[in-house]
Amino acid sequence: MSWRKETVLILVKAAPNWSKKYKEYEICTAGISQDNGWRRLYPFPEDVMIQKDIKVWDIIEVETKDPTDDPRPESRKINGKSIKRINRIEDRDERRKFLSSITELSLDIPIEEKRSFTLIKPRIEAFKIKKKPEEPIQITLNGKIFNQSPYGDVRLIYRWRCPRPCQVCKTHSHITECFDWGANVLYKRYEDEKEARNKTKEMCYYKMVYDFDTWFALGTHRMRP
Repeated sequence: MSWRKETVLILVKAAPNWSKKYKEYEICTAGISQDNGWRRLYPFPEDVMIQKDIKVWDIIEVETKDPTDDPRPESRKINGKSIKRINRIEDRDERRKFLSSITELSLDIPIEEKRSFTLIKPRIEAFKIKKKPEEPIQITLNGKIFNQSPYGDVRLIYRWRCPRPCQVCKTHSHITECFDWGANVLYKRYEDEKEARNKTKEMCYYKMVYDFDTWFALGTHRMRP
């Protein structure tokens, strides 16, 4: 299948992970295409993301095609070299209006739609941080430290319910792990463990519950389409 150009508004940037297939750090990136459909863009190289300074709320033009190894309807393989930033939404009211127009009230989405991505305004009940053992230190030939998952030792976990309870949260809360790059970077910014926990909880829980308008972008893993 040949490449086709799409215009996509970037709404999600996950923390980078090492791709054994592509031999570089990749960022799971998602947004809304010009025809109002969700797009999961992969592989999105970390070096391209940094060099072109692609941020959430940027509008990019990119060449895409359907993947051969991912059945999720929103997924698109991308040509990283084709990525161009063409515009950006700066106005906060415009952002809120756009997000509200694509927000679901519940995760009770008709199964025949076969969707694996959605946006929801959660009722957040709790937040916790779990630390996992850090990866063994690996040194590359040029002396640099290498981690397959640089943020994989920190788990940011939310307990929440849908605004209109779905079949699951009618009886018990959803438990969801946050892979947002910004949230994970925030924790890693502080060397002191106690300060890292306090600052992250303040921003990712208290401010999200009491000060900010908060949306969750929710997606499935490839092995569970």
